[in-house]
Amino acid sequence: MIKVLIVDDEALVRIGIKTIIPWEELGLELIGEAENGKKALEMAREHVPDIILTDIKMPIMTGIELLKALKREDHPAKFIILSAHDDLEFVKEAMKNGAEDYILKLELESEQLIGILKELKTLILTSSSEQVYFSTARPAYHAPLHKEKLFKDMLLGIVKTQSEILHQLEANRLTFPDEQLVCLIIEVDDASIYLKYGESPHLLDYSVLNILEEVLSSYAYGHVISLQLQQFIAVLSLRPKGDARSSEGLEELMANIRITLRKYLSTSVSIGISEIYDGYERLQQAYREAKEAVRFAFIYPRGTNVYYRDICLLSSQETDDLSAEMKSLEKAFIDGEMDDIQQALERLTEGISRNHKLTKELLMGISFTIFYLFQSFVENYQLSEKEILTKDMYDRISTMSMKVDFIEWINQLNDRMTRQLMENYESLRVYLTKQFINKHYKGELSLEKVADYLQLSPAYLSNLFKKETGQNFIDYVTEVKIGRAKFLLKTTDLKIAEIAREVGYGDEYYFSKVFKKNVGESPLKYR
Repeated sequence: MIKVLIVDDEALVRIGIKTIIPWEELGLELIGEAENGKKALEMAREHVPDIILTDIKMPIMTGIELLKALKREDHPAKFIILSAHDDLEFVKEAMKNGAEDYILKLELESEQLIGILKELKTLILTSSSEQVYFSTARPAYHAPLHKEKLFKDMLLGIVKTQSEILHQLEANRLTFPDEQLVCLIIEVDDASIYLKYGESPHLLDYSVLNILEEVLSSYAYGHVISLQLQQFIAVLSLRPKGDARSSEGLEELMANIRITLRKYLSTSVSIGISEIYDGYERLQQAYREAKEAVRFAFIYPRGTNVYYRDICLLSSQETDDLSAEMKSLEKAFIDGEMDDIQQALERLTEGISRNHKLTKELLMGISFTIFYLFQSFVENYQLSEKEILTKDMYDRISTMSMKVDFIEWINQLNDRMTRQLMENYESLRVYLTKQFINKHYKGELSLEKVADYLQLSPAYLSNLFKKETGQNFIDYVTEVKIGRAKFLLKTTDLKIAEIAREVGYGDEYYFSKVFKKNVGESPLKYR
């Protein structure tokens, strides 16, 4: 059995790694875990693990210090580095000091780690002195993993000089010209299709990777890797390849990608495209540009090609924030005017459509706020049994991936509210009754006055209100008045008599009597 030691100061990371790896099935033995380099050093000396998975930044002793200490002692352990995106300089130092590979923590998936562990196991069992990565010998095992790691290194800047990259290309027996280099980031538009794969969403990613490799092979030199679920990075050299297309075929290539993915996997993709460069040293820049471009795909319809040069123009445009629209919407909900709510929602969706600087996270926050405003509105007017809001509507917020999805969601919620109220005539009458009371509770308010406003008989309105809400008309009027009085008592310095008049009671003593009956204590004591 190959012995493995896990070293990370985050308990959740250690637990996660222990959970996702089928240790015995792979012929591996987990001999322990450590929360810092010093403890790991002691364990490594005592138990002599074959493989050490270690974080870089840890208290007491870092992962690099652990690596150097064991290398000085000629310890046989092979190191896999766990890193964050901002640790890349440390990763490069670790690789130079003999680490075998690295994995970005936020993109850690079981298949990637299992592949590396299998390769290291094969290497250890075959020859403990033979290097797998960054060796002058040509790799003997798992060529696809070597290739993936090399391109990942090139994109993240772990290896970036012309000589380093040429050396690694030769060692991996790869042909990859340094002319007309471009980076594409291909992102699956609809995250919900991963739900079909249950606990194995990576199966869809494997299928997408295979299709992309097949399509790209006809157009350019290059490779496709995936650093996170739902997103794929293609590194291409568009130099003519025999009878293949040159850079003029880039649009045709992307169209072919879309057609093929739609045909075989029924999914659409958005593609972020960098500028075209010469020289391997520009690949890291191309990757950054493609990442920025695909981030802007959010604001376009599904299946859009987003060029970095175009989003630079968008970024320079001034756009208004949506605070005014949100304040207007909140006021409309408080007032309870359906026409005002609908107009405020229309202004909001128009603002979303024209604003090019919105992020998905911001729109998710706006959508959750709208949902809660609707929820308060529904509860306030006791419309909860009318299926206006559903768990599905709430859950969709977290799965929406395009700006058009959020606009469609807002419109759908608005349509559902309007339709449900119109289809339920009695609920609509009760809603309008409550709305009238909420607006006119300060003045003389009677059942007859409201019935006349709604063109209903007082007896019918009284029975309907009781049937729909479980409350008598006068009890609801009192509830509104006392609710407003409680708010004024807590938030203002108005005298009790002034508050009584403010909520529609001309007599301070009668107001105090009603207040105590409903609240359980006098207005003065409540304050």
